[in-house]
Amino acid sequence: MLFSVELPASQYYRITVRHCAGSHKENPLLFNGVKMLDIISENGGWAETTVDGIYLEKGKNTITLGDGWSWFSLDSIRIENSGALSDEIYSGIDDTLSNPYANLKTQNIYQYLKAIYGKRTLAGQCTDYGNNTETDALYLGLGKYPAIRAFDFIYDSMSFCNGTPQAKDVDLAIQWSSDGGLVVYDWHWYAPYGKCGFYKDDTDFRLSRAVTSVDIAELPLDEIQKLQKSGKISIETLKIIEDIDNISALMKRMEDAGVTVLWRPLHEASGGWFWWGASGADDYKWLWKLMYRRMTDYHELDNLIWVWNAQSADWYPGDEYCDIAAVDIYNGAHDYSTSSSVLQDMSTWNSGNKKMVAMSECAAMPDPNLIVRDNAYWLWFAVWNWDYIVKNGTTELSDEYTSFEMMKKVYNSKVVITRDELPDFNK
Repeated sequence: MLFSVELPASQYYRITVRHCAGSHKENPLLFNGVKMLDIISENGGWAETTVDGIYLEKGKNTITLGDGWSWFSLDSIRIENSGALSDEIYSGIDDTLSNPYANLKTQNIYQYLKAIYGKRTLAGQCTDYGNNTETDALYLGLGKYPAIRAFDFIYDSMSFCNGTPQAKDVDLAIQWSSDGGLVVYDWHWYAPYGKCGFYKDDTDFRLSRAVTSVDIAELPLDEIQKLQKSGKISIETLKIIEDIDNISALMKRMEDAGVTVLWRPLHEASGGWFWWGASGADDYKWLWKLMYRRMTDYHELDNLIWVWNAQSADWYPGDEYCDIAAVDIYNGAHDYSTSSSVLQDMSTWNSGNKKMVAMSECAAMPDPNLIVRDNAYWLWFAVWNWDYIVKNGTTELSDEYTSFEMMKKVYNSKVVITRDELPDFNK
């Protein structure tokens, strides 16, 4: 514990920390065991970080520092009266998708998401690859399925599969959509060239060697291959295109089957641990825009809702290149707080609060009572898979991160939407 503070009332507060700015490891600052903000290791001048809409109880509140490996400088912590999140953060959302040619079902889904935003939250679940373990466990234990299921193209990177994608999840996604659920797709992208791995430290592939000023987004593959052979673009650039084309073929298969995909590629980029984020924000934005244009304009995929999840405002590619903003939040086990300060902060990351905001990965389900109290209606939350929700890969629910009672509370709450409550998006 750093110290404790006596507060006069149970209410919302604004917390401002004056600390040394930098770019090194984050040191989480916690109030009563709940992370409020990160302090950056000392590497620059003084800066202030503010989080708003934090509910603290009357009386003694403890302030502690979480795990961190390096030094930092802390000057002051200022606590002021505040209030719950304003309804204004849910207004001004873009009327239409970034792709004006999106098909009718995809447009219907987007309009539905707009209609519930700020009023209710979709239950979501990330799942293992090629099976229904987590969703089966939820149905067996709670009698309901989540509204959203998150799949992954992890087995479809050309380098990982030696040029033969396994498409483990595509049939499952088609079935999930047919059963009335919403589909999210992630991509743990094994580096398209060089040593096979998606973590920066597991591969020698570097995005900086692929970035080019040559406009290749809408060129046929054979023309791009000629550019590479002539030395005008690198082999890394070519391999990125080949992988995007491969994933686009799988997306086309789902489009033909009537599946709309909430597409969340290149996630957690600003953390720097994945190769697509290790070369910095500018290279990342080049790749995002290339992928967007290749899939939308060249492959004409009209079933995608683009979900941007780089975790930092400095990495935002622009309103015209995405439809929804998302963030991954891993609070501690049995921490059911809403992370409302993050939601408020993210609502200012793009121009005019134009994008809805989702919690695309989390450790524990948020308490519906706190969602209402904090006015913190994330578009959806998605609990991570494996031991975050089930026991040892079985279809038995685990209470390691969310208690059984809280799971029942969440899945039976009027605040949270499950699959059985979704409308027919084909009408």
